[in-house]
Amino acid sequence: MKYPDFYHQIPTIQLQDDLAAFLGAFEQGIVEFSYLDSVKAAGHSCPTVLGAYLMTLQGAKALYQNELAKRG
Repeated sequence: MKYPDFYHQIPTIQLQDDLAAFLGAFEQGIVEFSYLDSVKAAGHSCPTVLGAYLMTLQGAKALYQNELAKRG
């Protein structure tokens, strides 16, 4: 499938999940979400989806600063 180029210009959200590491779901439990993942989950792209994604990205940066965000 072809997607708009700007989808790939938006930074990804990375986090570390200890349970995912224990279960072997993701290497070292590191999960990475892209804006494209959010679009697929929502079924569309709109200002609300993008705004929620960007708020989550900025919130994780503010809370965890230079560390990888922790899930759970």
